Amino acid sequence: DSISKPIMDNQGMVIKYVGDASMHIHGAPIDDNEHARTIVKVGLEMLDAVDAYTKVMEAKGLPPAAMGWGCNSGIGFIGEMGSTDRHSYDILGDMVSTAARLEARCKAYGVLCIIGAETYNRTKDDFFYLMLDNLQPKGKTVADLIYTALRTKGADYSNDKELHDCMHSLYKQKKFDEAAAMCKTMKGTFGGQMDKYYKIWIERCEFMKQQDLGDNWQGEFIAHEK
Repeated sequence: DSISKPIMDNQGMVIKYVGDASMHIHGAPIDDNEHARTIVKVGLEMLDAVDAYTKVMEAKGLPPAAMGWGCNSGIGFIGEMGSTDRHSYDILGDMVSTAARLEARCKAYGVLCIIGAETYNRTKDDFFYLMLDNLQPKGKTVADLIYTALRTKGADYSNDKELHDCMHSLYKQKKFDEAAAMCKTMKGTFGGQMDKYYKIWIERCEFMKQQDLGDNWQGEFIAHEK
């Protein structure tokens, strides 16, 4: 209920539930010209809803709930699919599988959400984004930038963002020791929301130091698992 209400309140369509996961879309069957903005808005509202649910769980002495989400925008095939006897409303396309790959990488990056490049390009002025990586997901042949959206709750993180972007600039220049050092100093920035990411990125820098990177390397990382 916690993750479904924001979807319904924003006229989204729940395609399916798979265990404790959900898959939903915006823009069909109800038109939404701002569907990219809506999906990010809904994702952040889902995080708030899960936080509220966690407080209820903890008050009862139960384990806290947690979630991660990924989203992507693009062309897909949408409609009734299946056989004559059994069918359902569904969506297919490369952008769908990419969204699933991004969601699956949340733990690997230590963040609560990962947003694909196309969604970011359509909404970059609407939310507070940080670039995470130039990722080539498993099963894909090209890399693309991925981002996370933070809940600022009125805080000004502009100075923190400059440090974050500077760290990535050092990383792209193969200055891995300097980038890792910056990650250590950035603990606690963004209200601590990126602390897990920086810990993981220090390990990434150490890993990349051992790789044979060509002169044309542009910071891309090839994922070998979903």
